[in-house]
Amino acid sequence: MTTAVALATGAAGWLIGAQVRSPADAAAAHRPPQPSLITVPVEKRTLTATVTAQGTVAYGAPQPLTLTGSVATGAGVTGATPLITKAPAAGRTLREGDVLLEVSGRPVLVLTGKVPMYRNLTRGSTGDDVRQLRSALRRLLPGRGVSRSGPLDGGALDAVASWYDRRGYQAAKPSREERNELRRLEQAVTASKPAGGAVLATAKEELAEFKKTYGITIASGEVLFLPKLPVRLTTVTVKAGAPASGVIGTVADPTLVVNGDVASDDLDLLKVGMAATLEHSAGGTVPATLSALGAAAAPAAPAPSDPDRSSGEGQEEEEAPEATGGTPVRLKPKSQKKLTRYAGQAVKITIKVGGTGHAVLTVPVAAVFTSSDGQARVTVQDGSGAVRDVAVEAGLTTGGNVQVTPATPAALRAGDRVVVGTA
Repeated sequence: MTTAVALATGAAGWLIGAQVRSPADAAAAHRPPQPSLITVPVEKRTLTATVTAQGTVAYGAPQPLTLTGSVATGAGVTGATPLITKAPAAGRTLREGDVLLEVSGRPVLVLTGKVPMYRNLTRGSTGDDVRQLRSALRRLLPGRGVSRSGPLDGGALDAVASWYDRRGYQAAKPSREERNELRRLEQAVTASKPAGGAVLATAKEELAEFKKTYGITIASGEVLFLPKLPVRLTTVTVKAGAPASGVIGTVADPTLVVNGDVASDDLDLLKVGMAATLEHSAGGTVPATLSALGAAAAPAAPAPSDPDRSSGEGQEEEEAPEATGGTPVRLKPKSQKKLTRYAGQAVKITIKVGGTGHAVLTVPVAAVFTSSDGQARVTVQDGSGAVRDVAVEAGLTTGGNVQVTPATPAALRAGDRVVVGTA
């Protein structure tokens, strides 16, 4: 019994003693563990240097679309103020020969030309506007045999009538007054035949002179020459019932571009023709080419609209470009189709400005340090945990990675683990 008590007392004493620690032992137990090294593998890959920016998918610079002249007047509307009877719709692409809108029931056709339509054209008309009209007719109706030059003749006017007919309209034929005048002159010739001589000669001369301009008339307001077609009708500022004069909207090159700004510090790295990538909101990418820099890339502000004339419908929203303090750039996407649905939206621009051109050893920038002797080095940890410093030459740096070339080729290989920090 005495022995059992002694054993129990001894065990209790050992248990209490094992749980009691000295202050030094307690402090040691609370020390942080030795830091471990954070390492990443050395990679062998091609590095590409890029400049990134934000841009907006947009159509070409908008230009005002202005109506001039007047349309042919039909019966019963003499002296009436020309009104828009069918307004155009924003967002459509205008091609040569299209009807832009209707004024007092008459079509306004768009044709390619730099000289504005400033007058009515009739048989015998000559000039730059006639040459433009002939060129347009040759493109629209190649089988009609319209000549390249010369006064406006019956063949060209017949081609005009044919094109009007294709678009669902009739070309403006001689008015009742003109037909009556032709009949009067023809009767005068007939009545002068018995007299003959100078009387008959004068009557024939008057009839011949009248016939020089008799026939189809192309009213000055029924053709709108534009320097370039096709164009996209980006905004419309009029509605049916509005007066047919002045600015009615804006047009732009239908080719999609991306306008953006890059930091001025990056400008020296960029050259027109550089390859780029555009990343849209859905995450897809589209290849592109840098097409303009600086002032040549500055997007023009949209033409101002008249709030009193605006239809308020069918508008393509356009916002004036915000001043960012950077340098404007413009890029041309390789695929128009892939960006059409993102018109007006922001995209990420990545422009390739350089690269290694082949696979090289790369490490994170954080892995490279400069020792006291000025030599760049990386610290390599082997499988046993031992570390060694390797002298390297740093090359291209991009995207947080840097090209490294070891002073001794065998000292650093792809797959080696380099130290980038401690945990």
